[in-house]
Amino acid sequence: MAQTTNVAHLLKRLGDHAHRRLAVLLEPLGLRPRHLGLLALVEEAPMAQLDLARAVGVAPSVVVDMLDELDALGAVRRVRDRADRRRQLVELTDAGRALHRKANARLADVETEMIAPLSPSAANALRKALTTLAAQL
Repeated sequence: MAQTTNVAHLLKRLGDHAHRRLAVLLEPLGLRPRHLGLLALVEEAPMAQLDLARAVGVAPSVVVDMLDELDALGAVRRVRDRADRRRQLVELTDAGRALHRKANARLADVETEMIAPLSPSAANALRKALTTLAAQL
């Protein structure tokens, strides 16, 4: 297959590679890449399940499954919202904070591997360009 210089195609290939590599590194922790967004959001502040679903752009039923997986790891707990007893909030446990730190270290490892062929200035330029593009989403 001919190599392409199409940016969308290259970003897709790199994203797929990063996802596969991250999955391998997270597996010993009992995590999958899809858990990282939830852990990051809940670490900032407890959130309702529906708000989490909206924030990560998946169906509420998918978030319930993901939270069940994180709950089984002892990473999150569901608590009643004191302001509205009908709502459940999801909060990170101490074990969840430790797990999130380990997962972020694995994510940093993937980044280090991926940008290793670049000079520091090229890596910084790439990070800046990608940040600019991501801000447009």
